[in-house]
Amino acid sequence: MRDKSIKIILNRIYFIHYFRVTIMTGSIMKYTLLIITFALSVLIAKDNTVLLKVDGMQCSYSCAGKVSSIVQKIDGVKECVVDFDKGIATVVFDDQKLEPKDIVAGLSSSTAYKVTEFKEDQNTKEPTQI
Repeated sequence: MRDKSIKIILNRIYFIHYFRVTIMTGSIMKYTLLIITFALSVLIAKDNTVLLKVDGMQCSYSCAGKVSSIVQKIDGVKECVVDFDKGIATVVFDDQKLEPKDIVAGLSSSTAYKVTEFKEDQNTKEPTQI
C-alpha cells in the first residue's frame, strides 16, 4: 500500500513538473516571438526622403530656419535640411505616419512660401532638337 501511495505521489509530482515546464516553455516561446516580430518591424520600417521646392525664401538664416523648424514639428518627420541657395528642403520622414503631401500641406499652411514636391526628373532638361 505504501509503495502504491509513493508511486501516485511521484506521478503527481511528475505531472505538475511536466505541466509547469510546458506552460513556461510556451510563455518563453510567446515572448520570444513577440520580441522577434517587434525587431523585424523596426528593421523593415524604413524612412523615406522627399525633396521639397520652397519658393519665396528671402534670406538664408531666418527663412531657412523657419522652414526647418516648422517641418520638424510635424509628427513623423525625423530630419529636415534646407538648402537656401537651391531653394530645396530635404525631409526624412516615417512613411507609416505621413505622406509627402502632408508635409507640403503643413508647410504651405504655416508659411507664405510656395511649396511643391520636387521630382528628380524636374532638374534634368531634355535635349533640344536642331
